[in-house]
Amino acid sequence: MTRPATPRDARLRDLAVLLTCLGVLLLMPPFIGLVSPRRSVLGLPLQALYLFGVWAGLIVGAAILARRLDTAPPPDA
Repeated sequence: MTRPATPRDARLRDLAVLLTCLGVLLLMPPFIGLVSPRRSVLGLPLQALYLFGVWAGLIVGAAILARRLDTAPPPDA
């Protein structure tokens, strides 16, 4: 038998959905187009830095969220 969802479980599930939606939004072409392709930082195009920065941020966010989900209390038997 499964345990009822707690407010913490619901909040973590909402955070997972929010992280996914934020990632989709930030990686859409209109948002990528806001970053100038002609500018560079340390010789790297700003668009590439934006893409890899968003990508790295999503990975870190997913790792933190996964760790919090892993430490959730086990269901009662």
